[in-house]
Amino acid sequence: MAYEISTTKKTDKAGRVELSIRLRLGGIDQQAATGLRVFAKHVREEKYTSTKGRSSKRLVIAVPRLKNPEAHHSEETKKQLEELIAFVDQQVLEQGLNNIGKGWLAQTVKSYFAEEAPTPQADETKAPTIFDYFDMFLENKPQTPGTYRQYMVFYRIFQRFEMYKQVVDPEFHITFSNIDVNLLNELDHYMKHEFKLLKKFPKILKAVPESRMPGERGQNTVNGYFKKLRAFVMWAIDQELMDKSPFRKFKISKEVYGTPYMLTHDELYQLRDTDLSRRPALAVQRDIFLFHCCIGCRVSDLKTMTRANVINGEVHYIARKTSTGHPLTLKIPLNKMATAILERYADEDRKALLPFISDQKYNEAIKEIMTIAGITRNVVIRNSLTGEQEIRPINEIASSHMARRTFTHIIYKTFKDQALVSELTGHAPNSAAFARYREVDQELKRDMVSALD
Repeated sequence: MAYEISTTKKTDKAGRVELSIRLRLGGIDQQAATGLRVFAKHVREEKYTSTKGRSSKRLVIAVPRLKNPEAHHSEETKKQLEELIAFVDQQVLEQGLNNIGKGWLAQTVKSYFAEEAPTPQADETKAPTIFDYFDMFLENKPQTPGTYRQYMVFYRIFQRFEMYKQVVDPEFHITFSNIDVNLLNELDHYMKHEFKLLKKFPKILKAVPESRMPGERGQNTVNGYFKKLRAFVMWAIDQELMDKSPFRKFKISKEVYGTPYMLTHDELYQLRDTDLSRRPALAVQRDIFLFHCCIGCRVSDLKTMTRANVINGEVHYIARKTSTGHPLTLKIPLNKMATAILERYADEDRKALLPFISDQKYNEAIKEIMTIAGITRNVVIRNSLTGEQEIRPINEIASSHMARRTFTHIIYKTFKDQALVSELTGHAPNSAAFARYREVDQELKRDMVSALD
């Protein structure tokens, strides 16, 4: 039996058209709307040769290979259309051509949905949301667990931003068509003031909660979230879900960092020699921090290490920040201090390399250890919220990342070879980070100036 499909000219808000089928058989020529909707871009015209040998054209549903939410929707519609046509075929055979009267096809289609599909796809089918697409973007993007968590933080911010917009306009939804410069400016304001807005609209946080109340965000943090949104937008353009990027006009401001602060070589040994015999638990965290300073890895890498990472007197590991792009295996020789610490805490029953605690407690312990050790000198830092410089005691702002900075600073200061240092730290040889370390090398500056004497 010969069937043709046609579509409505108008699309709904989701970009879908309604399908109709036409039955031509003998003297029968009837058409009926199906109530099924398919994305207009998945319907195309193809040439075919009829049973009479004539060249003709017909509409077909062409589902792309990439199974994004729209493709899944169109694929299900195509299957349901095929099932509907099979049902009509069966009814023709059972009832006979002589019993097919006016309006028969429309009534048969109606009967199909009543008997075979009590909850038809029709208008009730929910079109994919921007967050459905974001889910697919994340599923197809190689990334480390840490990067995934950062994306999910932004994902929830984006959800709350949509809900905030719905306070004024209940019908508002973020779509690819309304992600423009104006929306990005609104998102910028929202991210910087969310900590205030959620107090005013607590139901938003209740609907999309966080483990703790979001705090005030600085420009660098906001920039990081915009880079994640930009990556999503570029993916959407590749999938032909968007025509152009709003980031051509909306410029993400450049991150601004203060001069890094770290321990000097002498302070490192001052920390080692501090008597913590009355605080044994703190002494353990002191030793972990010293080991951390001796290998210079990120804390996320340190906490995943086991005895298997120690090979021939070296720590071998793949930096997790690069593990999904260009994996780089770093091999860090262990010095005497690091070797002694590993021997002190050797435990075959423990899977982890060292007896780690939570990140938060580790950071708190570092601050307390430095206070007890008397390492309390003032340093100049950049306030991440205001952008202004502040003077703070180093023990009050110390954290686990200071171990990486200490490692990088001491070896860079000693050898002053970016390519060599990058072999140990995992930095790119031309990383802008080295420029910041040059700024703090006061002894090198003195040596340079003394050349004039």
